[in-house]
Amino acid sequence: MTIIMPLKGGSLSKTYRMPQYNTVCKEISTESQREYGFMRWYSQTKKMQRLSALHPDLFPKILGLNSDGKTATVKLEWLEGYRDVKSILTNDELTEEQIFKINKAIWKGFEAIHSRTYDPVPGAGLLYYHEEIEKKLIDAVDSDSSFLSSFGKFYYNDTFEYHGQIVHGIKNYLDELRNFFSELRLIEENDILGNPTLENIMYSFDEDKVKFIDLYEESMIDTRFLDYSMVLQCCNSNYGYINDNQVETGYDFVTHELQIPKNFETFKHHFEAEIAEKRTREIVDVFEATQFIRMLPFKVKAGDIDHAKYFYVHACYLLSKVFK
Repeated sequence: MTIIMPLKGGSLSKTYRMPQYNTVCKEISTESQREYGFMRWYSQTKKMQRLSALHPDLFPKILGLNSDGKTATVKLEWLEGYRDVKSILTNDELTEEQIFKINKAIWKGFEAIHSRTYDPVPGAGLLYYHEEIEKKLIDAVDSDSSFLSSFGKFYYNDTFEYHGQIVHGIKNYLDELRNFFSELRLIEENDILGNPTLENIMYSFDEDKVKFIDLYEESMIDTRFLDYSMVLQCCNSNYGYINDNQVETGYDFVTHELQIPKNFETFKHHFEAEIAEKRTREIVDVFEATQFIRMLPFKVKAGDIDHAKYFYVHACYLLSKVFK
């Protein structure tokens, strides 16, 4: 008998484990939302193939592809003994030494991936601004079918209350953001993972190693700073934990009363120590804010208006700390 164990996956793909074959399968339609779904799924698979050839110890093995004409499936090695870092930090009682070791393993993996560098493409920063900030904001507002009662109206407020603090709306930062990205001069671009949230970083205590899953291919700028910002999105902004729980929103305020597990703060302390250089941290902080802007259309289209409101104001809060 074939045993199928559902796993958490992307919004358009179905992910499940087949323990009798020691595999994980990611299945997606080749017909529905083909450009956003299948083509992105396939580009991510090919990216893992390329990076695995350079760093075979950092990724699960790709065991094969299958298609019936309507769906496509990639079969990956099941990572026995590995768990995602988010669940480890959320559920385990950890010593500071254990958290330090997890950090070191992540940075070791990052350094290997980012070691292959390229000459930066002039103008890529401005492209990032237009595609990942300006268009995402427009798309989020335009996607709101109940404009007068939910995200669209909320978006146009001048100020918001964020955990008791007053935060200005995004229009106060758009000129500075545009200038920041138009003037961004990177020394190099890098091979990057593109989506290393803590859910996508698998760690083994026995082997003291990480493996990366669910890569992202369509970044406008391939810079290690983007990968750093994805981790900070999880341990500084606590994205995954907040996204899994309810938040409170109103006409012009957002807040939550969640108790973030203390492991995240300890993890954050050790991770931030590696990016202490002022200019590097400023760039990473701006990218962290843009991660929340980039997700807004998807939250609105999914009907998750409360989290869309919360993450929008949180992005404004992060920008207020950079553009003082």
